Amino acid sequence: MKLQFTNGYRPRFDQISRILQYLLLQGDKKKISRLEIVTSLGIPENQVKNLISMMTGFGLVRLRVTTLTHFGKAIIQSDPYFDKLETLWIIHYIVSSNPEWVVWYRIINSVLPVQDCFEVDQVSSQYFSDLAIHFSERTVSEKLPKEVGAVFAAYSRSELSRLGILGVEGTGNFKKSNPVEVPDLAFLFCLLYYRDKYSPGSSAINTEDACLAEYSPGRVLNLPEYQVRTILGNLHNGGLVRLEQLANLDQVRLSDSMTQESVLERIYGGNDAN
Repeated sequence: MKLQFTNGYRPRFDQISRILQYLLLQGDKKKISRLEIVTSLGIPENQVKNLISMMTGFGLVRLRVTTLTHFGKAIIQSDPYFDKLETLWIIHYIVSSNPEWVVWYRIINSVLPVQDCFEVDQVSSQYFSDLAIHFSERTVSEKLPKEVGAVFAAYSRSELSRLGILGVEGTGNFKKSNPVEVPDLAFLFCLLYYRDKYSPGSSAINTEDACLAEYSPGRVLNLPEYQVRTILGNLHNGGLVRLEQLANLDQVRLSDSMTQESVLERIYGGNDAN
């Protein structure tokens, strides 16, 4: 469990792009140190530390060795300015489905589903009181509100604001925006990510689980069941998944050739779901 995932800073995607480009140029190096990045790019060390933490949580770089993941490499090669909504939705799902990043995870999975309006101090006091047994009183009282504020800032003042999850209402007040529209291929990537992490090797996912199970795309993306089923129907019609609905059977069948990597190729290669 990590309280200070952002260390109180919103993600700077322009700087993230610079770091991704530098990592791409390192070729097949097995490990890239933070000092190398600081020295080469002239970004302050504390900022690099915070950005690398977020990039790891976003699924862009590998933990500890700071080399590109397949997702991170696909982005810097095809969407270096984070223009595509698919890119942002996938980042949102990856970080928001990981309970290790406790503040980000709870805001998305526990706070947003039950409230429409938000204020940093109210959220900090109402949803995180149990953290006092894991962290010092000073950490909780001083750093928790900064972390909560950073998550809200990420969805209102960074590229993630384009997802339309949160709007700003005055100083320090936020409002949930519903419904959101998730591109079909972004949802498919998230579904495969969920399958690979929690049911590796499985060729099918129960449709209700895809909608409602903990860590599932439907739940993390805060989508109503009808919207998930609409997306799955689109993917079925496009030949990317097969819906099986007979008697007690209600599941999404995934072929062996449908992988996270193949979906990224469709997203960044210009192919659509149809």
